[in-house]
Formats: sequence, C-alpha cells, structure tokens
Amino acid sequence: MGEKVEFIDYYEVLGVWPTADATTIKKAYFRLAKIHHPDIVGAGGGSQSGVDFKLINEAFAILTDTLKRSAYDQKLKERTGTKTDRKDSDRRSAQMAYDQARAAMKAGRYDKAVVLLKSAIKYDDTKPAYHSWYGFSLAVLKAHLHEARDACRKALEVEVYNAEFHANLGFVYYQAGLTSTADESFEEALKWDPENEIAAKYYTGKKENSGNGKVKGIGGLFSFFRKSG
Repeated sequence: MGEKVEFIDYYEVLGVWPTADATTIKKAYFRLAKIHHPDIVGAGGGSQSGVDFKLINEAFAILTDTLKRSAYDQKLKERTGTKTDRKDSDRRSAQMAYDQARAAMKAGRYDKAVVLLKSAIKYDDTKPAYHSWYGFSLAVLKAHLHEARDACRKALEVEVYNAEFHANLGFVYYQAGLTSTADESFEEALKWDPENEIAAKYYTGKKENSGNGKVKGIGGLFSFFRKSG
C-alpha cells in the first residue's frame, strides 16, 4: 500500500475562513509572504522554513482558482466528519458569511455584501434572510434584478408574514421602475410593520414620496443599517 497523503487545510494555512473572498485571500497571502519568504527567513527575518512557504504558495494557487477551489471545498466537506457534522459546519460558515454581509451593508459595501450573501446561500440555502438580503443588495447595485426578485420571492415563500422581506421585494421592483408593483409589496410590509423604514421611505403612494421615480436618499439605507442589527 502507498503512503497515505496528508490532507492540508489551505484555509488554515493562510489564516482565513472558508467564506473568505478573493481579496481577503490575496491580502492574507501577501502578508504571509512578507514574513515567510525564504530570502527573508535566510536573512534572519522569519522563523519558518521554506517548506512552509511552499504550502503558502500552494494554498494561494488553489484558493484563487475558481475551479480548483470548488473541487477542494468538496474534498474538505467530505473529510469533516459525518453528514451531520458537515451540515453543522456549513451552517456555521453560512452564518459567518451572513454576519459579515450585514456589516458590509452597514458600511455601504453592497458589492461585498452580494459576494458574502451568495456564499452564505451556497453553504445553507434554507435561511430565507440570506435570500432576501441578497436580492436587496443586488437591487441597491441595480444588478441582475430578475435574480434579485426571485431571491426575495423565495424568502417570502418561507416567511410570508415577514415585513422586511416584503419591503426588500418592493425595493427590487422600485429599482426596476415598477412602482405600482413595488407599492403592493410596501403596503404589505407596512401592514405587518407600520414602522418599516424601507417601505415607508420608498412607498410612492405617499404624497411626500411621489416624484420622478428615482431612488431618493440611498445614503439613508446606509444609516438604516447602522441603526439596525
């Protein structure tokens, strides 16, 4: 029998979470390269061997290649215990990505939020909030509005009485210029939560919000997320 090949956790090598995006992985790589490069180690500037730097390069090569990373992630799942263990691990990864996405929204980084929420859905597609806020974030960017609509609808299939989810769907329609359809969702949101800020802000049925159809005060969305958890 051949020698058993040790499975290496490349995420651990780079010191990043499995939900890390490409930018985070690159930053981690360059930070480690400055410390563990053989030239620096040889000059007394580090404490690790050249073998460690080789692993750092391997990790970077795998995790920055979309196809290789996907295949690696599958192997990683298969090696993390029982099916239940893997599901628990996926849920934790999804929750972590979702929490990071909410922080990104508070900071006005909806581009980053979209990536993180997509990752959350990849790990656990059963949580309606992941889908709803993914759709909302796409709408803020005015990107893939059909996909945004479908994501928000999927959330409402699970929690039909959730005011935030109705408001998020309304915002997608609003961004698409379908103000009448948007108002229907906003009215539903306000029925369940009269103080819902998104619905109240963009409901064009209110005289003070009627106008040229443009989204007013996107910056107000940022302040909304700063106030909410």
